[in-house]
Amino acid sequence: MRHNLASLMPAHRSSWSLGKVSSPQHTFPSTSIPGMAFALLTSVPPVFGLYTSFFPVLIYSLLGTGRHLSTGTFAILSLMTGSAVERLVPEPLVGNLSGIEREQLDAQRVGVAAAVAFGSGALMLGMFALQLGILSTFLSEPVVKALTSGAALHVLVSQLPSLLGLSLPRQIGCFSLFKTLAGVLTALPRSNPAELTISALSLALLVPVKELNVRFRDRLPTPIPGEVVMVLLASVLCFTSSLDTRYNVQIVGLLPGGLPQPLLPNLAELPRILADSLPIALVTFAVSASLASIYADKYSYTIDSNQELLAHGASNLISSLFSCFPNSATLATTSLLVDAGGKTQLAGLFSCIVVLSVLLWLGPFFYYLPKAVLACINISSMRQMFFQMQELPQLWRISHMDFLLQVPGLCILSYPTPLYFGTRGQFRRNLEWHLGLEEGGTETSKPDGPTVAVAEPVRVVVLDFSGVTFADAAGAREVVQVRERLASRCRDARIHLLLAQCNASVLGMLTRAGLLDRVTPDQLFVSVQDAAAHALGSLTRRRNWEVPGCRK
Repeated sequence: MRHNLASLMPAHRSSWSLGKVSSPQHTFPSTSIPGMAFALLTSVPPVFGLYTSFFPVLIYSLLGTGRHLSTGTFAILSLMTGSAVERLVPEPLVGNLSGIEREQLDAQRVGVAAAVAFGSGALMLGMFALQLGILSTFLSEPVVKALTSGAALHVLVSQLPSLLGLSLPRQIGCFSLFKTLAGVLTALPRSNPAELTISALSLALLVPVKELNVRFRDRLPTPIPGEVVMVLLASVLCFTSSLDTRYNVQIVGLLPGGLPQPLLPNLAELPRILADSLPIALVTFAVSASLASIYADKYSYTIDSNQELLAHGASNLISSLFSCFPNSATLATTSLLVDAGGKTQLAGLFSCIVVLSVLLWLGPFFYYLPKAVLACINISSMRQMFFQMQELPQLWRISHMDFLLQVPGLCILSYPTPLYFGTRGQFRRNLEWHLGLEEGGTETSKPDGPTVAVAEPVRVVVLDFSGVTFADAAGAREVVQVRERLASRCRDARIHLLLAQCNASVLGMLTRAGLLDRVTPDQLFVSVQDAAAHALGSLTRRRNWEVPGCRK
């Protein structure tokens, strides 16, 4: 299949506008500092985290379709890549390495990490050529949340040696989590008191600041830059007290200025890293496509999953030529940039400018930054993933629907299939198309099913769930979100939602998803006929319903 250059550019570029551009206090901590922190997870020097926060963001800004997506270093991928790096280039058994030996070891590790990025990027480009973006349909929300929650635990445990000032070999392979915990407990008496104190003070500042930023995001004119404050305080304290020489506190050291020279990764490493590149490619696509879909649903636009494969494949492959390690969409920075008002990829381009300034001019200011602070930033950035674990017992929800019948003012939508994560998108698109809720009122492609013209404004929607035999967490939440869209998307008329002929197990799923918090019991009916009779009687009496609805 041949593509011209214009066809590879996402269609939403014409909709770019400056909007509200993220300010430096948002962009600096959300890109530069986590980039250096996640480099430690990858077992490469911190400056390579800055490179990975620059080149991939620039490439995705040109090719991606996720308008609110922030790309760069991601803890899960850094941890997976670090395991490959440690396996292929292990730390020598001899204790202290000379400066030259350390540089050679770092160069080998950077080469392996770049080769993994090259391999995963090539695999994603191959998936794009085969048009496998449809696989994103099968990315269940519970699966993605389980993946990220489990990875958060691994990140926490992997950072314990840095928090405690312990020099321990990195555990890889099966049960590495428990091996690391055992090693930390065994070596606990050898902890460095200075680094332990720095870690405790850093977490005591970062965790409450994160919580304040979340709880009072609507009241704060700008998020509190806790990472910036912590970096400045720790660097000044380390410099004035000579913590690195007096108490053996590990510091970042010199960050080379400028941009790296392009270098083709060692292709001889590809056979050895293929087993690592494949799961990294799949995780990159899974996390990025899921995160893009979440924000696309929230802000009412669509993403092209095949274009996302191209964008992330190109960003990984091209950035590997500049010694970058694997990258993807990032949960924490995406949330932060959206809160800061970022609406298009211009926010990503602005973050590139900030990272570039660090690489060109601000690198020396990080010389005395303790690595323990970076470990604390890694852990505090996992806050959202840790809180996800509270939802794990709740992850059982529902699926999709097809249009069947409309009468004046009344819309009956029959849903004859299970409602689960694979069909929720089609369910939403069908409902929006038939009720005229497409984005911007533009014409969209007709969903599967018979064509029925909407002759007049819909006042009542009856969801016929007689054919829904099963629902999972993602599908049930989609029904709840559909109800919210009916309440917020249209303002010209009033529409009421009724649910008919829903079996007990499906209704239980919907209840646990929170539907009854928004739908009263008198909107539930045993049969479609009962719901339609109730709706027609109400239409005759011209009652006003509680939920804002569809435009005229």
